[in-house]
Amino acid sequence: MFKQMHNVEKWVYPLLAIYMLVGIVIAFVDPEYYTTGWAREDGPVEWVTVIALLIACFVCIKRIVDLRSQKNAMFVLVWGFLALLVFFGAGEEISWGQRILGIESPEWFEQNNAQKETNLHNLVVGETKINKLIFSLGLGLALLTYLIVFSIAYRKSEKFKAFSDYFSVPIARGHHVLAWFAVAVVAEVIIKDVSRSSELFESGAAIVFLLNITFPHNGELFEKQSQTA
Repeated sequence: MFKQMHNVEKWVYPLLAIYMLVGIVIAFVDPEYYTTGWAREDGPVEWVTVIALLIACFVCIKRIVDLRSQKNAMFVLVWGFLALLVFFGAGEEISWGQRILGIESPEWFEQNNAQKETNLHNLVVGETKINKLIFSLGLGLALLTYLIVFSIAYRKSEKFKAFSDYFSVPIARGHHVLAWFAVAVVAEVIIKDVSRSSELFESGAAIVFLLNITFPHNGELFEKQSQTA
């Protein structure tokens, strides 16, 4: 598995491990500081998430620019969607700069947002929190399907492989799947009783997602072919 890693990943994974370990230590030694300092809104952990997502957005856009003339329309649609998705995630994470710029929320968000901020993931409809229904449950199920079902089916089924390659879906490597679950265990098991533990998961997951789409199992699909006369 180590041999499959790109040189960049061989550097990023140890740094990610140290980063997650620091989060665990802070959460246990000083849970109040973890909540109100390290993992606070617009704090260090949140900005790691935002930066990783913005870099991922850049990777998606660059891939479109580099390969659009050599790929089908589905490639542009899939990677354009990924670019919009991660840009949306980055914007939502910092409430689209509202707190940084000191912008007041419109009245509708004041009444329907759990944090009274201008973002969608904290909206409350009736008694239902959109964050739990869509961004936690829905996204979690989609992620598990992608990591487990897609990864296995791609390697076992030629038809599914052809389907995924046609739609230019980046398939996770084995170490990406392990890294996804490792950061989940840290947040959902080891420090789950500390407030805002999910922020560390989002942060670690954003870094793994960046590696996942930059160095996928089917990376040869995203290599630019030299033009020959």
